[in-house]
Amino acid sequence: MKNSPVQDFRSCRLKLHCKELLSGKIFWRLILQLTIALTVAGCLTPLERFAEYKGGEPVISGQVTSVEGATHVLIGRTADRERLPEPVSGANVVLLDDMGEEIPFFEEIPGKYVPANFSGVPGRTYHIRIHFPDGEVYESVPETMPVSIGVDQIKYTIEPQQYTDQDGTISERYFIKIFTSHTLPDLQDPLFIRWHVEEVYAIYPTDFPDPFGNVPPPCFVNQHVDPQNIVLFNGEEVKTTEIPDLEIIKRLIDPSFKERHYFTTYQSYLTREAYEYWRKADVVANQVGSIFDAPPARIKGNMFNVNDDEQEVLGYFQAANQAFERFYILPDDLPYPLGLHCEYRPERSYFDYPSECLDCSRARNSSPNRPPWF
Repeated sequence: MKNSPVQDFRSCRLKLHCKELLSGKIFWRLILQLTIALTVAGCLTPLERFAEYKGGEPVISGQVTSVEGATHVLIGRTADRERLPEPVSGANVVLLDDMGEEIPFFEEIPGKYVPANFSGVPGRTYHIRIHFPDGEVYESVPETMPVSIGVDQIKYTIEPQQYTDQDGTISERYFIKIFTSHTLPDLQDPLFIRWHVEEVYAIYPTDFPDPFGNVPPPCFVNQHVDPQNIVLFNGEEVKTTEIPDLEIIKRLIDPSFKERHYFTTYQSYLTREAYEYWRKADVVANQVGSIFDAPPARIKGNMFNVNDDEQEVLGYFQAANQAFERFYILPDDLPYPLGLHCEYRPERSYFDYPSECLDCSRARNSSPNRPPWF
């Protein structure tokens, strides 16, 4: 039976020590859903699957890319039940390449590690090495960053459609939809692509009157628009050089559009192995079926424990040749004015304001640091 890439790399590293083989905010919510959905294979009821889910498993997800500022790794451990993974702080993270260079990472926020002023080089081979605070060491199987990349043309529309809220109430709401028309390079080898979209917007806390005239500073929320929406292209299945008007995201218009709202669309050219990981993730993240469907199996990533071949490590560290397009939406671009959100009104009670209006640091994925391009 043919070994997996992980087994081949482990065998080389641990037995032969051959250096020549050393040639997604991802998305905590998606990783958690995969953790719960994929932990157990076999004919188990949903309750049995849920009961056998255990916390404390390492979760490592990230990428090295050709875009400066986009290389990162998220490190955590699975928590109990439906809580998101707990970030792991204090880890030692190094990116290694096929030229023997080691690029250190620093901890930007708890659990997120990034290099300083670094971008990967297409055609070079990379892998990550992580020393956890408890002494365990994890590595990824090396990946060679694809060389070729195509061209995206991004457009968007804002249009109404039916929306069902958490209470089951159906109403007509406006959404922004983002599309790409993509031109692929004309190559013999198949290409594998993934698109995802990040958004950044500011929250300006309510400026309550005070004798000193203090104005509370804003927070900036940076997050993936929809981690479960995995948009992929497989050049082995579709023979074309043009991908017209592919919808890559749909986003509800809400109070976050009260100020300038940025969208950044990323196109990532992947290795075949990374594409296969995301294809399986897409199946699991969007799986709906009956009790007669086959139970999902655990997705195998490319992370492993250097000292424990048996330990399963969740997540994937990819080498992606990447490009991006960025644009913003202003309140005047919307078809209707947004209502009051954080604006101070004397007749409003203090407790009528949303929590992020009172303290914007409570908002998920918020930071006081303004992006340099915002």
